[in-house]
Amino acid sequence: MKSVLKVKNVSKKAKDFQILNKVSFELGSGEIVGLIGPNGAGKTSIMKILVGLTRDYTGEVDLSGVRDIGCMIETPGFYPYSTGYQNLMYFARLNGAGKKKAEELLELLGLADAANKNVRTYSLGMRQRLGIAQALLKDPDVLILDEPTNGLDPEGIYEIREYIRKIANEKKITVLISSHLLGELEKMCDRAIIIKKGEVIQFMDFHDDKKEKQITYVIESLDTETAQKILQENGYHVVLQNGQEVRIRIGADEKNDVAKLLASHNVVMTGLYEACETLEDTFLELMKN
Repeated sequence: MKSVLKVKNVSKKAKDFQILNKVSFELGSGEIVGLIGPNGAGKTSIMKILVGLTRDYTGEVDLSGVRDIGCMIETPGFYPYSTGYQNLMYFARLNGAGKKKAEELLELLGLADAANKNVRTYSLGMRQRLGIAQALLKDPDVLILDEPTNGLDPEGIYEIREYIRKIANEKKITVLISSHLLGELEKMCDRAIIIKKGEVIQFMDFHDDKKEKQITYVIESLDTETAQKILQENGYHVVLQNGQEVRIRIGADEKNDVAKLLASHNVVMTGLYEACETLEDTFLELMKN
């Protein structure tokens, strides 16, 4: 997948506190990526750096593949006694967008029927969708959303999830999204970046073409780095690796082949079993360390 945005060794300090420490990742064209971490992990700091709201950092942010970035980093503010259409047209004029673009976005985000109602009558979910519409006015190829489902009821959360998927699929927009609702991110995202105390500690890949046919297996070993290297060199899809285990997606009939391959390279396995976990399980385990 073509990378549209690259973050390389980005660090940020505030006095003696290390907010970010050598954060590196890439975003591919049209994918939805979750940015996950506890409060204070540095998620919002990363997003503010990407959209240019913070310039006091070291490292490199390569935006050469990005034409424009849209963002919703805090709860969007609108004029409550103006309609959704009037609010969006106000921001459209500020962004050099026209009436046609505003109407298209109201339709895309499911707000066409409520366009002529005052925003004060909107539910929180509708206001969040109007905020996403505002972020899309300049037709960005990257969209950054900080906690867009915060405070929503289950119906509102479902709506936001479906519209974000729709945007990514129909507009081929790359989306970076943070949320505390890990189950929702797992349903929505292609990948996740897990951050703790300003450092990226894990990448997770949720979706690949063979996911429906394959099972995630946990390989426990005393040398997981070597195990990962051997597996990748032999074409296996490694979805997670840390100091204790490697996780790969394989068919059930490939388990013995994997065991033989690692044994032939003198990699001792202490366990090989089928994984049954969620993103939340992985996140909580990583936060313990």
